[in-house]
Amino acid sequence: MTNLTEIATPTLRSSFVRSGETLIRTLETPGGSYATHIEIDTGDEDLLAEWWRGYLRGQKPIHLQPTTTVSTAELFCGPGGLAQGFGQAALETGHIPRSLAAADLDPEAVSVYESNHRPETSSSRSVTELIDYRVRWRDGVAEFRFEPELIDDDWARHIGEIDVLMAGPPCQGHSNLNNHSRRTDKRNELYLSVAAFAVATKAQAVIIENVPAVVHDRLGVVAATKDLLRAAGYHIETGIIRADRLGWFQRRSRFFLVARLDTAPLPIDEVTTALEAEAQPVLWALEDLVGAEPDDHMNRRPAMSAENRSRVDYLFEHNLYELPLSERPDCHKDGTTYNAVYGRMYPDRPAPTITTGFLTPGRGRYIHPTEPRVLTPAEAARLQGFPDTYLFDLNGDQPPSSAKLTKWIGDAVPMPLGFAAGLSVLGAGPFAR
Repeated sequence: MTNLTEIATPTLRSSFVRSGETLIRTLETPGGSYATHIEIDTGDEDLLAEWWRGYLRGQKPIHLQPTTTVSTAELFCGPGGLAQGFGQAALETGHIPRSLAAADLDPEAVSVYESNHRPETSSSRSVTELIDYRVRWRDGVAEFRFEPELIDDDWARHIGEIDVLMAGPPCQGHSNLNNHSRRTDKRNELYLSVAAFAVATKAQAVIIENVPAVVHDRLGVVAATKDLLRAAGYHIETGIIRADRLGWFQRRSRFFLVARLDTAPLPIDEVTTALEAEAQPVLWALEDLVGAEPDDHMNRRPAMSAENRSRVDYLFEHNLYELPLSERPDCHKDGTTYNAVYGRMYPDRPAPTITTGFLTPGRGRYIHPTEPRVLTPAEAARLQGFPDTYLFDLNGDQPPSSAKLTKWIGDAVPMPLGFAAGLSVLGAGPFAR
């Protein structure tokens, strides 16, 4: 065996070994040691990059020891980005993920989730129609006025069965991009509903993700959620996880709250330190898609206005990555703080944060590093950590609109973030049921 790489913290150790055409990853955690493997066909010296290349091509890690099932449910599930990352952590720690329930207001997103994660129960009703709960503050501490109660029969049948409850409550109200209602948006209160679901379903663990700015919410939803979960007996860890710090090829960060009933999750900072690696450049992730035939779905090439076409061409004709003020819209010509807008990606750096604007050059640095065009949905999905085998079709065959694709992909949680949060929960050991 050759090419051993290893990183570690006191609570988590990650190592890779290549043996011929097999790549083995071992995760040593307080809950046990887990070895999985994939087959490889290249000789990249970066073994983490090899592992991710196999993942992006749709390979699932194979575990040599007996596996156990981990049952999940997800609120605000979208097309399944968080579930994808958690599922990878489950597979790499000797578990088979089993989706019990999923809910999101977008029925088409739920359809995509169903195609990829096969939940036994799914719903496009508001979470407020699925559960009855009220929160009050007593001496500055949040508490439930009464025990939260599920009022949806499909969800109620999973009480006591859920190992991990996941959620990504709407984050627009917290985002620094939302200058109108930032920190006061009523949607922010939906963060509290996750604690209510955890208590009502008797979930063994909880993972909540949101933008880092959620901690500044004026209602104090993070602190209140901690109060509610602690009162129910949960042990809690919080922290910000950055995709590029984990060696991924996109700069994106999210705030995670993770909790377990029986024992403390692994500290998020220790997990991210154990997984820390040099970020891959964006072209590493996209180079094999260069020249892909356009279609009307994942490889679609959006039409650009004459002005935007001229701006993109200018960047390539002058080998630039920042558009000069003279070539920008009139509102930018006296100067702008949004230098990345109309920008071209640097091929040797990780991508910027992917948002719902990735099909539009005026929404960020979304111009391809080597081709005069913006990203395709397939490229953006890969940067977000969706493998090429992920189905973004409705009911298995109907392609969604561009508006839907950009929302689903742009709002998704990159796989490595959900993976790290999953290790925080699963690495602490088997659930004490």
